[in-house]
Amino acid sequence: MPTPEKIQEFAATLRRFLPSGSEEYVAHYLLQKVVHFTVTKDRKSKYGDYRHPYAGRPHLITVNGSLNKYAFLVTTLHELAHLTAYEKYRNNVAAHGEEWKREFQLIFKPILDKQILPLDVTLAVTNYMRNIKASSCGDEALYRVLRRYDKRPAVFLEHLPFGEKFKLNDKIFVKGKKLRKRYECVALETNEKYHVLGIAEVQELNDEEE
Repeated sequence: MPTPEKIQEFAATLRRFLPSGSEEYVAHYLLQKVVHFTVTKDRKSKYGDYRHPYAGRPHLITVNGSLNKYAFLVTTLHELAHLTAYEKYRNNVAAHGEEWKREFQLIFKPILDKQILPLDVTLAVTNYMRNIKASSCGDEALYRVLRRYDKRPAVFLEHLPFGEKFKLNDKIFVKGKKLRKRYECVALETNEKYHVLGIAEVQELNDEEE
């Protein structure tokens, strides 16, 4: 078992990444489970990742350091739920199946009980846990709420007017008509059509960048 001193020391290191009041809980969990925990640079493809022990190496969890504190917490607990699910079931269950969902709910409950999160985040997480999807990005309502706390507000495709040019994944597109949750967009260079989610984060272009 980790000593109180070790927990306090690790919690102090995590403080810059996590909401106030959650540091000791997360620090205790990571130390108790013997996790190699790494804060990484921003990754566009994922917010966090879990790898189970192998070849004598411990559990490995990585989380993007660019996330705001609430998104960092949600992502960290998401990955810890993978860890506890692996301990109980190994690889005999689906990655985001019912077993993982129960683990995520169990791990997050003490944070909700402490009432340390803003009301909008608490409500969004509570609703998310009623019907959990693979990631926080998979739940549109939770994703929107978490992004409110970014230092620089995100620009979503749905924010742009029809016919506006934007950049996504180093390509320039023109926003077209809406198709339920997606928009039909045309790549300028190839004239190919793409269906892009309205909550896709895009870069607005000025005249010099076009």
